[in-house]
Amino acid sequence: MANTSIKLKRLAEVEMLRAEIKARRAGRRLLISGVGLVAGVFALVFLTYGIFLWGAERFGAISTAMSIGSTLLAIAICAIAVALVGPGRSEEIESELVKHAIDKARNDLQRDIDALEDRFERVSSGLANLIDGRKAGESNGAGGNINLAAITMVLSAAGAMSPTLNRYIQPILKIIS
Repeated sequence: MANTSIKLKRLAEVEMLRAEIKARRAGRRLLISGVGLVAGVFALVFLTYGIFLWGAERFGAISTAMSIGSTLLAIAICAIAVALVGPGRSEEIESELVKHAIDKARNDLQRDIDALEDRFERVSSGLANLIDGRKAGESNGAGGNINLAAITMVLSAAGAMSPTLNRYIQPILKIIS
């Protein structure tokens, strides 16, 4: 439990790794698609124009336009089909490994949180017993003051550990004083 902050840091690192992998994949696809698209458009324009000029002399303008149009349509359909293909097996395995690491880090951190909650529950029930002892001691005198002093001392010591914690403890000390 002493290394909870290390576990929390590990969880954040793994989450960041997962986001970085996704961003890298998207950036790579976008860059490659952009370069391919620009080059393809220029090549297609020049080839289409050249083929049209050549075909118009030999076969006529209408048949050449129909042939080029159907060929371009087939190329567009193939490009869309390739773009819709999902991630490869290696990318799926990489994602599963990252997901497993995230789940492990979350479970590890959850165990520490549960242990802290259990410890807090034990401390708060101990304080409740001290307060109950004070109420019972009020009838015979001195016992209540000892328990009240012990509670005040414990809360003051806890408040001395952290300024943030002290902000929450000071109102409690004012109430029980």
